[in-house]
Amino acid sequence: EGRTVPVTVSETKSRALVLPFCAVFILTLTTPCRSGPVSGPVSTLPDLTLPDVRGGAFHLRALPAQPLLLAFLQTVPDTADTPSRNQVVFLASMAQQYSPRGLRVAIVDASVLVSGSQPSHDAVLNASYDWHLKLPLLLDQNGQLAHQLGVKEVPTTFLVAIDGTIVQRWRGRTLPASLAQGIERLLGGPLGQVP
Repeated sequence: EGRTVPVTVSETKSRALVLPFCAVFILTLTTPCRSGPVSGPVSTLPDLTLPDVRGGAFHLRALPAQPLLLAFLQTVPDTADTPSRNQVVFLASMAQQYSPRGLRVAIVDASVLVSGSQPSHDAVLNASYDWHLKLPLLLDQNGQLAHQLGVKEVPTTFLVAIDGTIVQRWRGRTLPASLAQGIERLLGGPLGQVP
């Protein structure tokens, strides 16, 4: 109402600290996520086994059959603003919440799609440690699986039913609420039931 309210130095400092965090939060919320029914080269996950960067092998179509959340991320080069870094946090949250209900969550290194060259094993391994990654981090030699599934950008995430049918694909950074909504639909339906 025309009154001027004095602002103290501590309020100015608080505002200066809060504003950058608000900008990052708003950017995260406004980053587009394109989700929807799967269209593209395949609608079924290939029956493949990929090596985990930390050793061992990961069977995409596990026995007994389990639903799978499979994310293609860029691990190399790793910078603070890499969309894949944020996506790892969301994927870890989904694994913690839905693994008890039978959901498997895995990440495929898709750095080759961005850089055009395959990163070294050590570079991908270092990223897994830098990200404190407990999820399987799979190596897709020359982006073969990514090409089969029509992955053109990272992050791209697939939700796969127990029969191998890809029921949903998210392109771009995807917030946990969107992932959870798709997972809940799958786990509640006949294709998502775990024996």
